[in-house]
Amino acid sequence: MTALRILVVDDEPLARLRLRGLVDAIVEPRCEVVAEAATASQAGSWLREHGCDILLLDVHMPGSDGLQFADALAQRQADQPGLPAPLIIFVTAHAVHALRAFELDALDYLTKPVRRERLQAALARAAQRLSDRAAVQAAQPAEAAAAPEHADFITLTD
Repeated sequence: MTALRILVVDDEPLARLRLRGLVDAIVEPRCEVVAEAATASQAGSWLREHGCDILLLDVHMPGSDGLQFADALAQRQADQPGLPAPLIIFVTAHAVHALRAFELDALDYLTKPVRRERLQAALARAAQRLSDRAAVQAAQPAEAAAAPEHADFITLTD
């Protein structure tokens, strides 16, 4: 399996450095920080041109916060369903936003300071979810090819 591509979004440079170090220390699943952003706006610009599998997303940032950014990504996914959406793992010092984060379909919610074991468990869940997603997508074309364009009969059960 190829390495999970991660975008780290946090307004604090030291927090981004710490997360990058934690990701680099994880052997399984294989992961790679492909970019960093200090604001939701920078992350959005980067995502318009590139793809990633996972966002490690802070909640409190200048401008749009992480929750607003996650909501905007969900809206974009609803408008463009074929566009693969990155999984979101919130990484924040504020535990009070966890419920809202999970309402936005976050994969996990980690509080700072993040422990390597906890991040590794979240990334393992992400790898499993992405693997499941790929299996479903691979099965869809086969199912569509096997289905007839029109049926000669209808089966009803009472």
